Amino acid sequence: MIFAQNQDPSSKRILGNWYSKTNTSTKWVFTQDGKAYNYNNNQMKVMYKYTISNSCQNFSDDTAEFVTFRDKDGNEFCFRINGINENKNGILSLTNLSNMQQLIFVNDAGLKNNQ
Repeated sequence: MIFAQNQDPSSKRILGNWYSKTNTSTKWVFTQDGKAYNYNNNQMKVMYKYTISNSCQNFSDDTAEFVTFRDKDGNEFCFRINGINENKNGILSLTNLSNMQQLIFVNDAGLKNNQ
C-alpha cells in the first residue's frame, strides 16, 4: 500500500494560528476564506488575502508551493512554502522571496512543545 505523506492539501494544513518562533507576540491567523491576519501583541496589524499555488510573480516551480499575500492596495508578497506541519510537528516554514529570509512559525501544539 502507498500512503501520501500529507493527506491534507497545504491550503487546509495552513489554517489556524501560527506564532513566530523568534517572537511569540507575533501571530498569523490563516482562515478558510483565504484571509491571513497579522497580529502583534494581540492587536491586528494588517489583513491580507492569500493564495497557495505553484507560482508567485516571477517564481514558478511545479514541485514547490508558494503562498502569495495581497494587501488592500494590491501589493503582492511571495513566500516559498518549505513545510506546513510536516508529520504533525507544529511548524510552518516559509522563505520570503524578496530577501530569502527564512521564517519559522509554530502552531498551538508546536507552541506547547516549544516552551
